[in-house]
Amino acid sequence: MDRSKAVEDLSGENRYRVIGPLAAFTIVSGSMLGVGIFLFPGAVAAHVNSIFWFFLVWIIGGVFAFSGSLACGELGAMFPKAGGDYVFQREAFGRSVAFAGGWVLFVTIFGGSIAGMSVAVFQYQVSTILGVDLMVAIHKTVPVSAAQLFAVGLIVLLTVINDAGTRIAATTQILFTLIPVLLLIVLATYAIFFGGFNVTISDILNSSAIDSNPTFTGIVAAFLFVNFAYSGWLNIIYVAGEVKNPARNIPRSMIWSSLSITFIYLLMCTAFLLTLGYEGLANLGNRDAGSAMAGVLQSSVVADIVLITITVAIVTSLNATVLTSSRVAYAMALDGVFWRGASKLGKNRVPSRALWIQALFASLLVVTGSFHAIIEMSSIAMFITGSLTVLALFVLRYKRPDADRPYRAGGYPWLPALYLLFSLIALFGAVREALIASHHEGLYSFLGVAILLLAYIAHRIYQNITGKNSN
Repeated sequence: MDRSKAVEDLSGENRYRVIGPLAAFTIVSGSMLGVGIFLFPGAVAAHVNSIFWFFLVWIIGGVFAFSGSLACGELGAMFPKAGGDYVFQREAFGRSVAFAGGWVLFVTIFGGSIAGMSVAVFQYQVSTILGVDLMVAIHKTVPVSAAQLFAVGLIVLLTVINDAGTRIAATTQILFTLIPVLLLIVLATYAIFFGGFNVTISDILNSSAIDSNPTFTGIVAAFLFVNFAYSGWLNIIYVAGEVKNPARNIPRSMIWSSLSITFIYLLMCTAFLLTLGYEGLANLGNRDAGSAMAGVLQSSVVADIVLITITVAIVTSLNATVLTSSRVAYAMALDGVFWRGASKLGKNRVPSRALWIQALFASLLVVTGSFHAIIEMSSIAMFITGSLTVLALFVLRYKRPDADRPYRAGGYPWLPALYLLFSLIALFGAVREALIASHHEGLYSFLGVAILLLAYIAHRIYQNITGKNSN
């Protein structure tokens, strides 16, 4: 299969576009849902120590995702091809920037995420459900735990599902996403209206946090947690070549997902606050807010629902990541900056080789345990690559003012500029966190940026040696 045929198969004829509006919505919202809404409210409350700022930071996170959605909605409708960020950055900044960003996406952001989420399912949720520590080595001579082996099995299973066809993968995503969404709404509603009002409105209003003024660094630190909880809002752009009516469904899936998840997160935060009180929420430490809420409500059913919700939410996000991230390797392979064989589609019209390369790489990270370092490496680089993608909107508006834009970003230039401002603040916070961390952790964060820069420089040198145009 030559390159032009591969592009046509995955990004061309409408009959091969099988992701409808509901599937597109669940790919985005399912990517956003995860353990963040249970783990991070306590940390956010502790950092801001203000009820007003507690809710405002979560709202800002939603505005951040919404603003980015408007920008990527225009870009996705303009370039409805597989690859997402890689394609947008290539068109706006040239092949060297896209090469560096694409490799960082595939290796650190996506590879580390797939490995990390798959292990987390068995290390925390399944271990708790079974009452067995799955992190114990299977044998004293084999430094691999049962959780790691099960994690590899989960990666393989989800890869098989995605290799069976985009339609099957999208249907699986719809089913997986609806479960945690419904369970989260049920949990929040029960806690707010039927939880016995363990903390009254008067208690909250009399809290010492009501008149507190947080520091700027506290707000930025809180926003980093919130931003992680909202991450995944743009995942539909990676499978843009397989979305029906992309000019309509790509922007709508991101916009409506951002609004819906913001509503659910605010609903859950209200439930946590009414159940635990502000001080109780801020003093959770490493405990997740869902389990703490179940303890206060003295409900084993709620505790079980929390565990099930977290487990399914992580698997949902994992499936969406397996589905979308493989398209980055596929798009890079089409351009000859990844193994060319990954550009070939399988019998089910999906990038099978890219899927299995991704599964192999993530599995190696799981078995070696190196995904912890990979995830740390991506923290700062992730903000840089995300900012470049939104910045591509401004560059392309300038470079190609007359290009066909089936969808134009609402609120341009102010809302996309607001995204860049928030991203700059978050980048400042991430750099600060890396600098004050131990030398080991801080080094990994900056190593990710170094890899990004080295990849860019290496590609520029290659372009100069071969005489190829970088644009």
